[in-house]
Amino acid sequence: MKRVGILGVDLRAEGVIKALFKAAPDAQVFLSPGNSEAAQSAAREYPCWTLDNHQAVVDEADIIFINTAPAALHALAGSIALRPSHTLISLVPGVQISELRQRFTHFDCARALLAPVNDAGHSVVILTAGRQDITPLSALFGSVNLLSRESEFNVAETALR
Repeated sequence: MKRVGILGVDLRAEGVIKALFKAAPDAQVFLSPGNSEAAQSAAREYPCWTLDNHQAVVDEADIIFINTAPAALHALAGSIALRPSHTLISLVPGVQISELRQRFTHFDCARALLAPVNDAGHSVVILTAGRQDITPLSALFGSVNLLSRESEFNVAETALR
């Protein structure tokens, strides 16, 4: 499994962490101090590493989840340097892939949304088309709905808010 970094830990990110460790107990997950209380709580409950800053997380991980307020994206983008091999997955509501690519000067971006648990007790992951190698990671969280058009993702995101 690839090493996962999460920039911005809150309840939504805790859901990602919980699902990840439930499916892959040996996962290597690195957290930034976003909400330090939430990050510390997640690190106590799961074998995560809480690092000092966003760049330290980026340096350790292969796949980066960003989970900040939309207004904080500019500052976040200016504070990290991504490698070409990184995959950036946004959990930030309402931020388009084109904006992510522009702000982070990085091409390999996708958007993800963890939908509430379905009738079978599994989460549903809604994912924009990105590199195919993130689909298996996303499948750890539940069934994956890969949407080829971002407009479809926007409709799903609006419906689930």
